[in-house]
Amino acid sequence: MNELLSSAAPAICDWLRIVLPALDASWWKLHVVDRLTFQQQRSVLERGFTSLNQLDLAALLRVLDQNWSEIAANQALPRDARTWVKELQSVRNRWAHAPSAGLPPDDAFRDADTLGRLLRTIQAPAELLEQVDEFKAAALSRLASRGDTPSSMLDKATTPVVQDSPNSHLFSVGQLVSLRSNPDVTLPIIEMLPAASGETRYRVFENGTKQVYYESQLRPLDESDQEKKVMSTAELSALLTAIQLTSPSASSLYSLNAGRVRFVPYQYRPVFKLIRADRPRLLVADEVGVGKTIEAALILKELQARHDIKSVLILCPKALVSERKWELELKRFDEHFIPLDGNRLRHCIRETHLNGEWPIQYEKCLVPFSLFDADLLLGKSSTGKVSDSGLLRLDPPPNLTSLSSMKHITSAIQTRTCIKPYATLLTTPKQ
Repeated sequence: MNELLSSAAPAICDWLRIVLPALDASWWKLHVVDRLTFQQQRSVLERGFTSLNQLDLAALLRVLDQNWSEIAANQALPRDARTWVKELQSVRNRWAHAPSAGLPPDDAFRDADTLGRLLRTIQAPAELLEQVDEFKAAALSRLASRGDTPSSMLDKATTPVVQDSPNSHLFSVGQLVSLRSNPDVTLPIIEMLPAASGETRYRVFENGTKQVYYESQLRPLDESDQEKKVMSTAELSALLTAIQLTSPSASSLYSLNAGRVRFVPYQYRPVFKLIRADRPRLLVADEVGVGKTIEAALILKELQARHDIKSVLILCPKALVSERKWELELKRFDEHFIPLDGNRLRHCIRETHLNGEWPIQYEKCLVPFSLFDADLLLGKSSTGKVSDSGLLRLDPPPNLTSLSSMKHITSAIQTRTCIKPYATLLTTPKQ
């Protein structure tokens, strides 16, 4: 299967080389580099890549997925093709970490079938499609030798494919099913994905994420298999949160006990969302008193646990600085921030202009965003008269480990409380 995936990369590359230039003259920057994950972008820039054939399969699938809406507007593509792209990303990751003996033949058949569907959509070479069909036939032979080949697979391999009738589906949304390969696993069906041709697939909820299975991979759950327990919405939410926080298989959260605050499950949702994002940027907006400051502090502690972060700037309304709202709340997390007024801020700018480094005693500071005017940023007054050096005129530029000019401000964490009520914007650094 890994050989098939390697052979599929040039076919996907050739197809993208045709469709992407039709989207924009600057397609490489706008539709390739800007659509990659941060790690992929860094690899492209460090290695000086300038063409699609220099990208690996993971990057090509990412480009195809992120540009799907624009491509579909110009190409006649099947509705299910976007799902095949997303599934193929999981297939690539699964086979990249597969054991030396490979994956079970039923999984191999499903993955090859997904690959074949996408390759036919992009009109891949006939030789490659034949290789995929041969691989599927070999997987069916191994299943037949074990005597557990699903009948739907054999039917599909030996008879023409016909369109599913509305009443041909074995399962429905909301039904509990189990895996044929592991009957002890119970899954709820949350979405049905009927295909114009071929086997129906179902999206289920498994291990905190959504997974897609073919109909032949599932079996109905008998009433006697498991006692049913009706849970309220609050109980289900609390259970899922507890599993996510305590299970070793869930995302590790280092800031769980980072502060002297009462444990409130919903306050951990923003930090979970942030650590799972490719480009972590988060807007937290809610009513007064629900804990936005604590949520921001949890994110700060989580980022500090994961990265070497020394400089932090908090921009907020002047009232929150004078009333010490952020300053006192952050002390619960053993974080000590110094409020800066106009004179102190000017002092920091002058010191940075002279030394190239932000003063170390003000690495963590609170600043009213009313101070960020044209005079401070550009070193000019509203009349155009040149005054002290502004943030954008610092020369030499500050060290990246210090809070710096607005050109480098994305190199530090920025926590900004918007002037509109009750919204906190968090931007994490690009490494």
